[in-house]
Amino acid sequence: MEPRGTNNVTKEAARKFAVAVLEKKLSCKVSSIKYLGGGAFGFVYLAEIDKQPEKLIMKACRTNGMCGREAQSLTLLGKNSIIKIPKVYFTFLASDDIPIDFICMEFIEGTDCFTNRAFLFKSSRKRKEFADKITSAMRVWHETENDKFGLVGNAIYDSWLDYYKPFSEDILLTARKLHKQGRLKESVMDAMERAWSAFDEIFSEPVEKAGLIHGDLNVMNIMADKNLNPTAIIDPLECCWADTEYDLFSLRNMTGERFGLYETYKSKYHVSEKCDLKTSFYALFFEVYCYILAGVETVTIPPVLVKRMNKELKKLSSKPMNK
Repeated sequence: MEPRGTNNVTKEAARKFAVAVLEKKLSCKVSSIKYLGGGAFGFVYLAEIDKQPEKLIMKACRTNGMCGREAQSLTLLGKNSIIKIPKVYFTFLASDDIPIDFICMEFIEGTDCFTNRAFLFKSSRKRKEFADKITSAMRVWHETENDKFGLVGNAIYDSWLDYYKPFSEDILLTARKLHKQGRLKESVMDAMERAWSAFDEIFSEPVEKAGLIHGDLNVMNIMADKNLNPTAIIDPLECCWADTEYDLFSLRNMTGERFGLYETYKSKYHVSEKCDLKTSFYALFFEVYCYILAGVETVTIPPVLVKRMNKELKKLSSKPMNK
């Protein structure tokens, strides 16, 4: 697995390029453009222009191929979502003059549920209502089915494991290289190796249907108003037709457990017997994958993911193996 790497355009340069793209595509005047945040995969700006819709979002996509996939995913997820998904106005692919891709999207009021720490101290009733709304929205996607598995736009696999096993093996092989280079901790590599050795047992329950998943539904990608009412879900990553439990591990990331997102989903909807085990595997391998994707020099995996994987493997080893 080769890293896609990140574009070396700086945050400030991307801001200027965003203005140029808007003026070119919309024949408008940009009165202001404000940096909202970003990370390994993109820079996000709020732009105000002199025509409708007046406010919009410009996302500078820092990894190759990300722009088109994300725009396609947003459009697909938005078709039948019960929580708002930003509308895509247009995409712009890098040129000689503007060397970075952009997605221009609808602006939706709200703040993300990770950055706004006040959300953590809302009443338990409010947090439960929030979790119920988010999981209900997820379920609508999960019940949207396809006859093949795989990434949106390239769903060509007859079974989930036809897609996922080679993908996760590729992550493992790359992780071994990173470990040899001293870029991946021994504890992470050990947990991955032990999980891989139990792969067939972990994934022994068949996945019968390919459901639509967001791919990265953590609290940072959920927008809400001041009363913790969800206003939008943003930033799908590796959106695909998948085992729908592949969408659940992100619910526990960051401060997700404060809102009980993962446990709420499990209490409302049927999940597999090995859901906790599978999602621990998914979480650990996906986190390593994201570092590979970004091409970062130092891979720093949250210790909780390693601890959770080891805990689930210990429980698995205490049970009789399937024959």
